[in-house]
Amino acid sequence: MKSVIILISLIGFLNTATLASEVDFSKTYISSQSLSLGEGDKTDPPVLRISGLKTINTHNDELILSNWTLILGFNPDNATFKILEAQLQNHFEPELLQQRLRGTTWKGEYKTAKNLYTTELQLKSVQNGFIGGEITHSTQDEPEPSSFLHAKVVGDITTQYLIDEKGDLDWVDVERYQEIVTTINEANEGKEGEDRTAIPLISNTRQLIRLKRTRSIGKPIHASSRWGSHNEYRLTLENDTLIGNVGSPPESFGTQDVLTGNGLIELTQSDESLETEAPAPE
Repeated sequence: MKSVIILISLIGFLNTATLASEVDFSKTYISSQSLSLGEGDKTDPPVLRISGLKTINTHNDELILSNWTLILGFNPDNATFKILEAQLQNHFEPELLQQRLRGTTWKGEYKTAKNLYTTELQLKSVQNGFIGGEITHSTQDEPEPSSFLHAKVVGDITTQYLIDEKGDLDWVDVERYQEIVTTINEANEGKEGEDRTAIPLISNTRQLIRLKRTRSIGKPIHASSRWGSHNEYRLTLENDTLIGNVGSPPESFGTQDVLTGNGLIELTQSDESLETEAPAPE
């Protein structure tokens, strides 16, 4: 099935005005916007949007990276797909940014008051704000580590934009940015030239990731204590580095959403890639 989609995508894309010198399908996904072309018109045939198709071109010795959405129409009479359109994606799209993490491996260190652990985090699944994978902690004892944990982790991921709203740079959630844009557009109706308020530019992006241990894989070992079965990793991905805290969350929901513990973790992306399946929309 994956090879069929790749073949359809490639044929359709090569019919567009831009001919790619290299095409990367590794981060493609079925967009959650896979609806009919005519919004609200139930008579239109359903379409499939395959997003995250990356092309790599060179122009005057400059490397140009682009991301595309292929819109496929399905004909139920003969069970075939037809390329309807290829759309250039905005590189600030949250789903595009989050899907880039699927199949990545991150390595670094996890430090506590008493121990230092070599750490590897594999992000295997990303979909609609949810994220999951596996994490490994181990000490560097010889011939075998005195402490070791391999566990599954699941959680959520949120995209934030760095914008200049009122003269100060500030991080805001995507939903908040969309509210700001809507408010400005409504206020600009009927205005022209200098009377119009400019939309705040996006200077940078980051991902806020919360992961919780769910169950161990294999037998955990700890030389001086024990591994918490419900510890959380609260991470920020910014400038290609995952950094954050590890600890125990509150036992119940409330206003104080702080971690107990002083673990610090810092990871950078490894060149290793994982074989993952592209997520389907809900």
